[in-house]
Amino acid sequence: MRSRILVGLMGLIAGLVLVAPASVQGKAGGGSVVPMLWRHDMGWSIEAGIWYSPWIVYDVDGDGRAEVYCKAGEGDPRDAKGLVQEGPEYLVKIDGRTGKIVERTAWLSREGFSDYNRYCRNFLTVAYLDGKKPSLIMQRGTYNMIKMQALDKDFKQIWYWDVTREKKKYRGQGSHGLISADVDGDGRDELVIGAAVIDDNGKGLWTLEMGHPDVCYCGDIDPDNPGLEVFYGFETRQKTDGICVVDAKTGRKLWAHKKPTRHIHAQGMAGDILAAYPGMEVYGGERDYDERWLYSAKGKLIEFREKGTLSPRPVWWDGDPQKEVVVSGAIRDWGGEAIQAVKGRVIAVVDCIGDFREEVITSLKGELRIYTTKIPTSEKRASLMQDRQYRLGIVAQTMGYYYPAQLGLGN
Repeated sequence: MRSRILVGLMGLIAGLVLVAPASVQGKAGGGSVVPMLWRHDMGWSIEAGIWYSPWIVYDVDGDGRAEVYCKAGEGDPRDAKGLVQEGPEYLVKIDGRTGKIVERTAWLSREGFSDYNRYCRNFLTVAYLDGKKPSLIMQRGTYNMIKMQALDKDFKQIWYWDVTREKKKYRGQGSHGLISADVDGDGRDELVIGAAVIDDNGKGLWTLEMGHPDVCYCGDIDPDNPGLEVFYGFETRQKTDGICVVDAKTGRKLWAHKKPTRHIHAQGMAGDILAAYPGMEVYGGERDYDERWLYSAKGKLIEFREKGTLSPRPVWWDGDPQKEVVVSGAIRDWGGEAIQAVKGRVIAVVDCIGDFREEVITSLKGELRIYTTKIPTSEKRASLMQDRQYRLGIVAQTMGYYYPAQLGLGN
């Protein structure tokens, strides 16, 4: 299991390259030499980047081996600016052992989108729509038109949804990620697209009608509120409620920031980092002003800062139940004391070793690093990857903004 996780993780980081597991890695000059199993060349028909070429690694067909699914194109349809604005687009299934394409189907069309910046936003993830077996979810669009399609393991359509099918405003409610989570407690996954949720049956469950949030996390933020909650920070200008926590089942606001906001930016944070406050603490800040806020799960303002990162990364690291944060080249207590220095750009925070704590993965020039804690603990929990929402949160981290995965309610 450990080597499988590492293989998938390195695929997540490196792109469409599969490497051999740790058990067959060689040594050279003190470092690990990782043999390549295969490489899939996407060609000039698709752009590289977090919006254009989503891909995932998961065993959707149930044969016990992970497949690779990705958006693909054909030919060389780039225009004078290097953008792909025409030509066929596909979802392809790639054999994880050989790298060969074994199946493909049409990607969601560009029709109905106003311009390139609208239709270049694409997502791909997995959800358990019936609570038992995984399905593939494609999404196109964030800022106005949004389309979504659910497919089974054979690429047969389960349902199709877009914003024109709803009476309420779902247009422009997308975030920079796509979250699979059982928000209504029925054992089946919904899709949190941003400031709206699509039910497991492909119909709108609720919408805030507030526009596009940069910050979007779904988890058990407030332990006193039954079920899950969603924490938002809105990029769209708001007279009030630009930072808020809502009930994930209904969209009902539990509390909100009651001052005007202009542009809450980047990924913010949701994590239990302070033992003095029950539940998770949430954090967000303005792009254009020196304003950052840390709130408790109940909406109590814990701290206001004028400077600092807009995206601290929470991580289960030391021996207590609370998380630390990765910021300014180190894993730190929220108060700022450094526990462990880390070098390179933080790519992911994930339980890839298989205990209940997390590793920090960074990249340097020509190097991939995995930092793991050596601090003893008496806390005992199951591997975080056994939690379905957490595992699917990791699956979806190859595209869009990097939002650290959250635990669900035990599915």
